[in-house]
Amino acid sequence: MTENSVQLFFKLCSDRLSIEAIPKTKLRVNLSKLKVGLGDFAVTIWTPHFMVMRSRDGEEVTLRRDGRMIVRNSGSQAAAEAVAVRVLALVSSLSDQS
Repeated sequence: MTENSVQLFFKLCSDRLSIEAIPKTKLRVNLSKLKVGLGDFAVTIWTPHFMVMRSRDGEEVTLRRDGRMIVRNSGSQAAAEAVAVRVLALVSSLSDQS
């Protein structure tokens, strides 16, 4: 397990098609800064309170300012968890640059 995966708690959503990733420690995500440095993710919806992004593989991630994520359209629970870990790493790398 990576350091970032230890920092997330995963929960199956009630629709049984999505995974919720909840940070174990409180986060404050700067969505404006993240919007610019997304790497292999594309922003589909952006507001000051949350953003929806899509990976190249088609997974959709809704990220809130508190770091909570919902991952949809993933092939498996393991793949959804891996996407959430990638997003957390991206958030962490941008906050380290501040």
